[in-house]
Amino acid sequence: MMPNAVAAGIEAIRRDPNFLRLKSMVIDATGLAYYADKDAAFAERINRRLPFGRITTVGGYLAALEAEGPTGAEYQGLINELAVGETFFFRYIEQFDALRAVAIPECLRRNQSSRLLRIWSAGCSIGPEAYTLEILLKQHFAAQLEGWQVHIIGTDINGAFLEQARRGAYGDWAVRGLSPETLEACFDRQDKLWSVKPKFRQWTSFLPFNLVDGEIPSYPHGIGHFDIILCRNVMIYFDEATRHRLLGNLHKALADGGWLVVGHAEAGPQMNELFIPVSVPGATLYRKQAEAAAPAAAVRSPAPGPAAAAPAPVPRSRRATGPAPEAAPAPRARKSAPAATPPAAPTPPDPAETNERSTVLEACLARVEASRLDPGAHYQLGLVEEELGVGDPVAAFKRALYLDPRFVLADYHLALAYWRRGRLLPAQRHFRNAREALESRPDDEAVAEGGGLTVQELRGMLDLWLTGEEG
Repeated sequence: MMPNAVAAGIEAIRRDPNFLRLKSMVIDATGLAYYADKDAAFAERINRRLPFGRITTVGGYLAALEAEGPTGAEYQGLINELAVGETFFFRYIEQFDALRAVAIPECLRRNQSSRLLRIWSAGCSIGPEAYTLEILLKQHFAAQLEGWQVHIIGTDINGAFLEQARRGAYGDWAVRGLSPETLEACFDRQDKLWSVKPKFRQWTSFLPFNLVDGEIPSYPHGIGHFDIILCRNVMIYFDEATRHRLLGNLHKALADGGWLVVGHAEAGPQMNELFIPVSVPGATLYRKQAEAAAPAAAVRSPAPGPAAAAPAPVPRSRRATGPAPEAAPAPRARKSAPAATPPAAPTPPDPAETNERSTVLEACLARVEASRLDPGAHYQLGLVEEELGVGDPVAAFKRALYLDPRFVLADYHLALAYWRRGRLLPAQRHFRNAREALESRPDDEAVAEGGGLTVQELRGMLDLWLTGEEG
């Protein structure tokens, strides 16, 4: 329970006539649309910043922020309060395994003449993701990268996070799950902190960058022509228009044939319009169409089934099934992303692409027909329908919950589906239901149908959506 004086201050901020204008301005500048229906959480953050010098009113604070703009010191201080920094080394290990097995070997072959490798950790928070990439490269590709120029750039809107990233020192929580051998090889123990060894910091740098307002590509900032971009658990908190624009910008920031990695809940129909999904066990990577794609090597297509907490990837007729590095799949030719200016005539759909999407949808429908009482079948159908933009994913998630009321990921994805459709009240209700379903479960327990997602990780994601909201 918060003290009465603090609660009263937060309530006064919420009732101030300038409050909604202030919130709208900050959301427009940062893209943090998950505060759109969270007045209490946003007011709590404002309460932490007041008084600001001699300013004690919301109107005065709004005027001060407008005067200094998003790059000002106080604006940055507020962003530091609003942004989220929960992250750790080798988070979602399956995605790093996919980079090691498929994407990185392909980049090394493609860039053999230039001997240049560029990677962007977009929304890097306090830095573990960027350092993980350097550790991965030096542990598994040191010989191949001898004499190469390697640049790993971490960016974030939160200045305090970037300061910690540059220090490269972390508590036990950020290194949880790492083996004693990895800790010894990659970190120095300094009092109660784990400091990344200097040899794993040589390629990595950090700089402030706003994914919402910043121009992408931005060559003066070194933002452009990347071989790999990781933008994980960032877009899920943006509204649909911001997410759509950012995906287009990330596509432009990739080199031809480059790779995009997103979070488990961030795949959607636009991903498959702009990128080629390349599926490997436990993860899906997204590849930008190269100007001249080599024919894809034929590999066995696995049977459809449950994959991960993310919307199920659209299988391709030549899907990767965990190839060795030298057998990384090359994409088939397909239409390129929409041009910046409208084309003279729309490009007809690729019949092969349409057939593949139909195939995975039909497989899910067949699974539901064969196992009508299986909640997992309905859940997977909902994920596929949400990704492809077809059918009624809300109804599919509801059927999964009817069959298993404690199916926590069905509640979570139903809440996301409602939120994307602007139905905020049912979205919040199902976020709460999911959190309640986790209350008595141990932190390290794997979430059913979660592809390795733990209770602790999912609880943190849910707490973000529910921070400051009354039960």
